[in-house]
Amino acid sequence: MRTLSTLLLATTAGLGLSAALPASGWAAGDDGMIQRLCLAGFNAAMSHAGKTPPAGMGSYTCNCFLDEVNSGASIQSAQDSCKQKAAARYKV
Repeated sequence: MRTLSTLLLATTAGLGLSAALPASGWAAGDDGMIQRLCLAGFNAAMSHAGKTPPAGMGSYTCNCFLDEVNSGASIQSAQDSCKQKAAARYKV
């Protein structure tokens, strides 16, 4: 049985797919599209597992990811950091 923490890991692992370009290659309007793809992946992973995430968890995780990558973090580093932050914030 998957926990929300495991699902969060799986979801943030998929963020790399939604952010195939490095931050320096993103156009100014790409953040909105990346955010939507991230949230779609997050919601799909939770739905597939039959789980309901805490309110705001998807937005928090995806915003964290975008903020960190846009600040120069690698995709992997942003995934790892945001997974940990969301798990701590939402107590999963």
